[in-house]
Amino acid sequence: MKKKFEQDGGEIRVLSLFSGCGGMDFGVEAAGGHVIFSNDILMDACKTLEKHFPGADIRNADISSIQAFPDADVVVGGYPCQSFSMAGNRDPEKDERTSLYKQFLRVVGIVRPKYFVAENVSGLKQLSSGTFLKEQLDAYDKAGYNVTYKLLNAKDYGVPQSRKRLFIVGVRKDLKQAFEFPKETHGKTTKASGLLLPYTSHGDAINGMPLWPEGEFYERPHDPEGHFSWYYMSRNRKAKWADPAFTVVANWRHITLHPASPVMTLTWSNLADGWKQRWDFSNQYEHLEADPKRKKLETPRRLSWRECARIQTFDAKFTPVGETDSKFTQIGNAVPPKLAEAIFTHLFSGVGLVALDTPAASKAAKNRNAPAR
Repeated sequence: MKKKFEQDGGEIRVLSLFSGCGGMDFGVEAAGGHVIFSNDILMDACKTLEKHFPGADIRNADISSIQAFPDADVVVGGYPCQSFSMAGNRDPEKDERTSLYKQFLRVVGIVRPKYFVAENVSGLKQLSSGTFLKEQLDAYDKAGYNVTYKLLNAKDYGVPQSRKRLFIVGVRKDLKQAFEFPKETHGKTTKASGLLLPYTSHGDAINGMPLWPEGEFYERPHDPEGHFSWYYMSRNRKAKWADPAFTVVANWRHITLHPASPVMTLTWSNLADGWKQRWDFSNQYEHLEADPKRKKLETPRRLSWRECARIQTFDAKFTPVGETDSKFTQIGNAVPPKLAEAIFTHLFSGVGLVALDTPAASKAAKNRNAPAR
């Protein structure tokens, strides 16, 4: 039996922590919620929030220094994840950011929202056989919440980007509800998957934007190696035009290539000796084979920050505050608004809520190892 989303007033009041430039917040608002409070430690991120969420109480401060919070129906947040990232050093025990979930938990304990939604990278589930994830799940359970989690890939929900992230949803136990995650809407259609929409093309998503937006992407002027270092050329950085993009990262030096760039080919490989490879640009343009009218880049380049924002599904009018590298950091760290909207629509509408004593709720409560596509 489906349950009704519980709220105190006429609007769904949402408190946002570790907000960044507002990826989750945009999703909340698109789903019908109202962000009343946002917090981030980065000044540029908070200025971006002030620009796009003028009615919210924006706090630029270390979350540990904030002691009082407004009442809210929902607390959301993507606490920093570098210590769990599969691209980082992956030594959570030595990284103080590992315990930042405790600040999220502290706020949940103060506000006592009916629901919370937390986001982190997929590495949280994989490292130390899931020890760090279990620690968090147990803490939320002890705090009085029925918790479900799932590893989602943004491309499965219409985002033109392959981006795996772990979402944890808590429902206060007195509500006698559990949350079920929304089913995928996009993918490769098979007999098992049923009717799904095709994955969204990232080339189409940015088609029509300036082909050479001067100053909006990373370059290496006056470098004898050119614009791409040996490390950058150590793997394929170009996703096909018709496919979702590779994950948009927060470091502008590592941003992947525009899909109108030439195809990268493997020149040599010596994986037995430190995972060393060399990729080089060919004279092939795979996107022209499907449509010769598409533009092409004679000189390959990284994606611009505006293109990354579009691939992340920010609105075309979205402009983060700060220098170019700061824009990339904010955009790369964000939850894709379209993915957030899918989750919050499922929650706010009540479609994703089931009575705790039903078989569906029992299944949701045990859904702690759901694979990403």
